Amino acid sequence: MIIATAGHVDHGKTHLLQALTGTNADRLPEEQKRGLTIDLGYAFMPYLSATTQQQETLGFIDVPGHEKFLSNMLAGVGTAHHAMLIVAGDEGMMAQSYEHLAILRLLAMDSLTVVITKSDLTTVEQQQQLEAQLTQLLFQQGFTEPQIFHCSAITGDGIDTLKQHLIALCDNEKQQQEQKGFRLAIDRAFHVKGAGLVVTGTALSGNIAVGDSLQFVSHHKLKQGQAQTKTVRIKGLHAQGNTAQTATANQRVAMNIVGDIDKQDLNRGDWLVEIAPNTVINRVAVALTANTDIKHWQTVQVFHAATHTTGRIALLEVDEVKAGNSALAEITFDSPLCLAEQDRLLLRDPALKTNLGSGLVIDLLPPNRGKRKPDRLAYLTQRATLNAPQDIIAFKLASKPQSISELTWQHQCSNIEQVACDQVDNEISQHGDYLCTSDYQTQLQQLIIEKLAQYHLQENDHIGLGKDRLYRIAALNQPTAIFNALLTQLLTQQRIINTRGWLHLASHQLQLTEQEQKHWLHVAQMMQTSQEPWWVRDLANACDIDEDDLRTLSYKLAQLGYISAIVKDRYVTHEYLIHIANAVRKHIEQNQKLETADFRNLSQLGRKVAVQILEYLDKIGFTKRKFNYRELRDEDLLKG
Repeated sequence: MIIATAGHVDHGKTHLLQALTGTNADRLPEEQKRGLTIDLGYAFMPYLSATTQQQETLGFIDVPGHEKFLSNMLAGVGTAHHAMLIVAGDEGMMAQSYEHLAILRLLAMDSLTVVITKSDLTTVEQQQQLEAQLTQLLFQQGFTEPQIFHCSAITGDGIDTLKQHLIALCDNEKQQQEQKGFRLAIDRAFHVKGAGLVVTGTALSGNIAVGDSLQFVSHHKLKQGQAQTKTVRIKGLHAQGNTAQTATANQRVAMNIVGDIDKQDLNRGDWLVEIAPNTVINRVAVALTANTDIKHWQTVQVFHAATHTTGRIALLEVDEVKAGNSALAEITFDSPLCLAEQDRLLLRDPALKTNLGSGLVIDLLPPNRGKRKPDRLAYLTQRATLNAPQDIIAFKLASKPQSISELTWQHQCSNIEQVACDQVDNEISQHGDYLCTSDYQTQLQQLIIEKLAQYHLQENDHIGLGKDRLYRIAALNQPTAIFNALLTQLLTQQRIINTRGWLHLASHQLQLTEQEQKHWLHVAQMMQTSQEPWWVRDLANACDIDEDDLRTLSYKLAQLGYISAIVKDRYVTHEYLIHIANAVRKHIEQNQKLETADFRNLSQLGRKVAVQILEYLDKIGFTKRKFNYRELRDEDLLKG
């Protein structure tokens, strides 16, 4: 367990930790010379646990109290779940005391212990009066069960009582992070002679052991738009100040790491994680809690764990949030951050140097459009009420299919499939990288059937359409892996039929009469005499068939998939289309694209009819036009 200190400068934070642990947390020569904490310091208190009957260690992060070093203070408390607010008994609450208390409230600490120091310089009456003031203040700030202690680091008064309280707090802490991946926010990096590169930080979640590998996430690389990570291996470990083989969440950890990395690559705020993000996060949706009035598109300074950046806050429901109120918002970062859902961000005004509020991350990949639509706001409002990963995942799956890889890094959970299946009411299926509910599958299959029926009504001169085009009209923006799986099911059930590559409903089938069969044999022979597409009137004259009768027959032949209309009343045979498609496929495979002039050479057709065929191939989804050339869209279409 880690406890961070907070409080005004010279209120005795460092001296109190020395009385508790015997360690002077001011490690820098300048700190010791000036008697002023500048950077983060660390101390550890071993004790015998009454719960485990084993030797345990409680860790402390000593933070600066001076306002000039507030960013260092935030780097310390930003990685802790518990805090001690230190108030000098002879001075009471001062400027930084109030500011630090507001920060602890906004960061939603799991517990807060208040220590009134310098009891040797105050009377009992003064102590009681300050305790009453603090109790009222803490209640106003939302701390309903404050724990207040009186101590003197000089005389030792109250130190043992405080120790027993902190030990009990540590023993009673519930470990809720075991199922999450390991995350460590780096705050120091240095070389040790004979060992190599060492990094230190606070473990936010998960477990790790000597010999394990982690991913190094550099904020410098994220700024360059690179989400790639480097793999490092743990050569040695210190946890809570002692040599260890394993480390776990809420511990101070020092790692001796090896890999393609050096000290100059490391900066405070970088991460070592078990599960790395697969995208650069520049914008997030948050549940906002305002400490002071916040306006739409206000510039903010964003603090997260051991790092910070600047950005803009976009309010989604109102133009201004009053102090003490909550709202939904999006924050756009000037520099990307390495985040997980449910991380908490502290927001400050970079000009006024005041605490604006905090934001709980509820969506790491917000949509680019429609952020203020009623259904989007309703989704975020309900999402903001959920805390447990299993509840959040169940809620997301009820909304739409979810990518396993995205859920894994967003929630730092490596067993997403198991968590989802244990929590969601209806059956969960996995298709490729995606999970979806049985209700979603039923709805999408029904939509595919409905869209195909609509197509048959609108395009009654064609038997069906290709898979890629069906996807675009029935399941656009849905995971293709799920669409392909559901389409396979529909084909297996024979609710959809595949006729020579064309997909159509089982009910959409015709049969030629004996007379129509004779006409078709004659027409087929005639169409094979010339590779150019035939107009109905020309075919009618060549075959000595009434033009209107042949036009009616052509619609039927097209529905059966024997011929296809590249434009109204102009047809080619299915075999000819396969021949053309094979030639186009081969050309694009060799040249990556198809120009109109290239197609004229391949087909030996005039420009007008060549363009008509190219546009037909675009229409059915075999190719797609890009600038003045074509690329393959559905390479499986029109195969013999």
